[in-house]
Amino acid sequence: MELVEEPDDKSNSIPIARCRELLGDEAEALTDQEVALIRRHAETMACVVVEMYLEHARIPE
Repeated sequence: MELVEEPDDKSNSIPIARCRELLGDEAEALTDQEVALIRRHAETMACVVVEMYLEHARIPE
């Protein structure tokens, strides 16, 4: 069964269809739920990278 994604006004998440485009051939064998998990992981990693950048930017050299 495929995950039905309900749009959420609070969420800025990339739609599953766009995630599949970005993943390319790798996404063909994945369920929507698996793609959603990858999306969530990518969003978390992006937040960590931004936080690390901002922390580095605050430290005077």
